[in-house]
Amino acid sequence: MEDIYLFRKELQNLGYCKTVINSYPKQAAKFLKHTRKEHLEIKNEDIADYYSYLKTIISPRTKKPLSESYLHTILLAIKLYFDYLQRTGIIKTIPYGLKIKTPKSEERKVFTREEIKKLYNKSSPLQTILLHLCYACGLRRTEASELKIKDIDLENNVLYIRKGKGKKRRVIPFTKQVQKEIRNYLEEREKNKEESLLNITAERIYTEFNYLLIKTKLSHQGFTLHCLRHTIATQLLEQGMELEKVRDFLGHEYLGTTQIYTRVISYK
Repeated sequence: MEDIYLFRKELQNLGYCKTVINSYPKQAAKFLKHTRKEHLEIKNEDIADYYSYLKTIISPRTKKPLSESYLHTILLAIKLYFDYLQRTGIIKTIPYGLKIKTPKSEERKVFTREEIKKLYNKSSPLQTILLHLCYACGLRRTEASELKIKDIDLENNVLYIRKGKGKKRRVIPFTKQVQKEIRNYLEEREKNKEESLLNITAERIYTEFNYLLIKTKLSHQGFTLHCLRHTIATQLLEQGMELEKVRDFLGHEYLGTTQIYTRVISYK
């Protein structure tokens, strides 16, 4: 089918990994074959019925029903396919309105805005900078620990991550409030001639954040330092930022990795 072929090209142009490029169009084609309907005829019930059908399949490899994670991948492929059809004008509306929950194994725990405020209110000067770097700027803890003073442009409000995960380089903008806090932090430690902004290890960052969770009474809710990245990613997507831009902000290699943060598809 031409639409399936063009969908594959779309995934390729958007920068998805080879696994997604090869498998998602095939999953969309299988769904269409199962329904035996044209695009405009497909309704919510067709996808729900297909989900029920998938749950009856026994994997030839594991001899067990298909995992929730794999079912979610199949349904994500279908969603992206219909998103593509709508974006290109082939259909006017997406043929489903169900909000299907992502399998628990793939959920990304995020802080509420109130919890983020609580973290800032209880933080020490060092912990405030950590929040700015790992939340407002979405850095990984290793990136935060390795950030050099020369990598911070306080005039233009940007950070230069020169060696992120996978050796990816990126430029991250930050707000005037972050600029002010970083400037104050640097002035306080002006006598310290260390080249590193924080001069602490990634392990120390982890420890400091755990102290902050204890101070804010959030330590028993399953939060980790990495949840700060989950939170800013989710908030940016909720605010309407394009997925490709969020990918670049986080330093992901593939869009599929960033797609997890959308957390809006569920078929249960």
